[in-house]
Amino acid sequence: MKTTKDTSRKTPALHCTFHAPCLLSARRALLYQTGFSGGNLHLVNIRRQYQEELLRFLVILGICVSTSLGVSAQDTYRDSLELAGERSRVLQLTELRSVEITGCDQTAPEDLRAIISSRQSDYSLGRKLTVFFEQALKRNPASPQTILRRFSSIRRSYDEERVFFELAVARDDSATLHTYLVQSGYHNAVVNFGYGYNPSTKLFTLRFLINEGKRATIDTFVIRGLEKVEENVREQAYRSLKIRQGSPFSEAFVDEDVKRLVSTLQNNGYYKASFERPVVGIGVDGTHDTVIVVVKPGRRVRVDSIEFVEYDGGYPSVNLSTRVRQLDFEAGEWYNRELIEQSRANLMRLGTFEVVLIDTIAHDSLYKGSDSAVRMRIFTRNSKPYDVGFNFGPYQTAIDNFLNFGIDASAQYRNSFGGAQVTSLSLNYILQDVSRFAQGQQLEREFIGTVVVGWPNLGRLFSQRVGLTTSMYYSNRQLITPFRLEASGVRAQAPIAFYSHTFFNAIDLSVGIDRQIPINFDFAINSAFNEAQTSEDTAFVRSTYNQFLVLNNYLKSSNTFFTGLTAGFTLRGDHRNSQINPTRGTLSSLSFEWGWGAGRYIRGQAFFSTAVPAGNRLVAATKVKVGHIQLLDFTRGDSLRNNTYVPLDRQFFAGGPASIRSFPSRRLHDPNSGTIRNVDADESIVLSNVIGSGSLIELGFELRYTFPRPRGVDDLWASIIERTGVTFFTDIGNSFNRFTTDLYGSVTPNDLLYGSVVAVGVGYRFETPVGPFRVDYATSVYDPTRSTGRWITDRVGVMMTSNWQLSIGIGHAF
Repeated sequence: MKTTKDTSRKTPALHCTFHAPCLLSARRALLYQTGFSGGNLHLVNIRRQYQEELLRFLVILGICVSTSLGVSAQDTYRDSLELAGERSRVLQLTELRSVEITGCDQTAPEDLRAIISSRQSDYSLGRKLTVFFEQALKRNPASPQTILRRFSSIRRSYDEERVFFELAVARDDSATLHTYLVQSGYHNAVVNFGYGYNPSTKLFTLRFLINEGKRATIDTFVIRGLEKVEENVREQAYRSLKIRQGSPFSEAFVDEDVKRLVSTLQNNGYYKASFERPVVGIGVDGTHDTVIVVVKPGRRVRVDSIEFVEYDGGYPSVNLSTRVRQLDFEAGEWYNRELIEQSRANLMRLGTFEVVLIDTIAHDSLYKGSDSAVRMRIFTRNSKPYDVGFNFGPYQTAIDNFLNFGIDASAQYRNSFGGAQVTSLSLNYILQDVSRFAQGQQLEREFIGTVVVGWPNLGRLFSQRVGLTTSMYYSNRQLITPFRLEASGVRAQAPIAFYSHTFFNAIDLSVGIDRQIPINFDFAINSAFNEAQTSEDTAFVRSTYNQFLVLNNYLKSSNTFFTGLTAGFTLRGDHRNSQINPTRGTLSSLSFEWGWGAGRYIRGQAFFSTAVPAGNRLVAATKVKVGHIQLLDFTRGDSLRNNTYVPLDRQFFAGGPASIRSFPSRRLHDPNSGTIRNVDADESIVLSNVIGSGSLIELGFELRYTFPRPRGVDDLWASIIERTGVTFFTDIGNSFNRFTTDLYGSVTPNDLLYGSVVAVGVGYRFETPVGPFRVDYATSVYDPTRSTGRWITDRVGVMMTSNWQLSIGIGHAF
């Protein structure tokens, strides 16, 4: 389609409204240039002239008020200059207290504010207090002059916080806004600005008034220079373009699209591909654009040879085969910039290099190759291979999102065997899920020692790199008095990365051998048997403690040292824009595990969470988590043959800061398939911590709002406030199929529906480098565990603390 274009850009005139103090300053300058001398006659003349000047001043002031754009220039300003008696400077120089951008329909004022240099004065709390007390002291004639001078000195020290209106800066900002709008397709945009006193806010305000007009669209997009490019590469380059006829014009969008096209060329051998600045033709009406881009592809080249250069710096060398395995390109292939950058990232991820450079080598007289090939040089400089550390403080667990507090001593050595292997030793003492302390529960304590050996790159599987991490551990865990669990074992994990654009972009293959020994469970079980008075009581004890009876029996009767063998995999997909505090994206995982030994089972779990922007500084997040453990050797009854043993760390528990937040950690169970009846309150708390469930359903929804940086507040408080936020959330779910021979497998579809808790709450968030510190306060709208008052409307004293649960944590709940 041919259209006539006017390629000349038209810049609308900038309309500026001046403020009253400028006119007053000119008038006062004229007064000060007029001299007077003589006696009383002169004094009378002076008074008369002052009266005339005052009248003229009032007339000028009235004209300014009537012609300004709704911004009054009333001289009611009171600041430190006025307190110092420098009234003449007050009239000439006013403090900029507010910057506003109005009139935007299609662009965000926050985006426009970021590109201008005008900033409002930081009217801190300290300055406010100083001015207030100084004014109060000045009104008292008996105020000591020493104190007044001291306050005056303090007030002057705040002058660095002050920003004064400058007409030249406002004009430049107006031009900057206009240029930005024109480059974004608003070719007919008009930008006005005005400055003066705003009676509604009682602040001197600089206001930019924007009329964007209709945004231009691209009706013609021409790419030149690809005539000599290989046909298949040319087609691939064209497919990479996202601009279509009718797309809104934006110089940034055009540059991004052309860079994507050039990147396609660079990844297919045209390593010197570049482009000239796009030429834009603007239609007569300013709403239809033609874009012409000239691309310079250069010649197409292959990789002729690869040369490695290593600077060890006195540290052990990384063997050549390990370095070669990190490369995603080979000699003889077309030059590919993306694969070269990926290879550099692979080498840096080994952790043994502090510098990695990959570049071409210039041809010399000894080079016998052709102009259609390039030589590559890979330079690496080794880093210090060992680290020793000591950590003390809170941290968040990776799997269950609990906030733990621990002491950790560790030592690490990289490049242990010359192949970038990592060997580490760590000793930890941990207080697990410290939120339990706020819930009035006993904290779990665990000592754990671990030796880890990791091979970052063993080879490839299905064209993907495969690493391997092996670990040996010993753990002594105080669950709840008097129960302890001693565990040791060996585990291996092989992470495999997929492509970043696939839904699942990684998989972890894992195997493990464990030995778990329950300590003091014999005492608890024997005490329960001694208290049993009937055969039904004895059967109840056997049913409740079945998994521990099975484990004890297996340890005593089996000739094997280990109590369990596990093997499984976890598919992971992470498409969030931030792992610490995401505002958009998805996180998903799907895991299966097979267990054999004292207990035989298949465990499956699925997790999916999303985060999407729901407004300015508002994020909506959702969670779905379901899991089930199928016992492979179970028949209902009370004998040892009815096996309900599953390792404690594989069982499902509900309640707590990362689960249903209206219940304490591990204290939530379905009333039909999860509640162990006929036990007292103390025993119920104990059993809640050591007997989990076989099924879990959790749904969650959160609205996360972060406060904007306030204006006119001290910088320290402003930074604290902008890192603070509130959350409104809903949690739904429960755990089902408790691991006793009476309860496991007894859940019904009605239990899943009517046995799920519905909780609501509010939370506080404070952003930290490791994730938001959070405090949540929740109550149950529907609580099936209650015998009466299941719905919140049927309860008395709903707002009493006994109906609410406090939880703390680091990192979002999901």
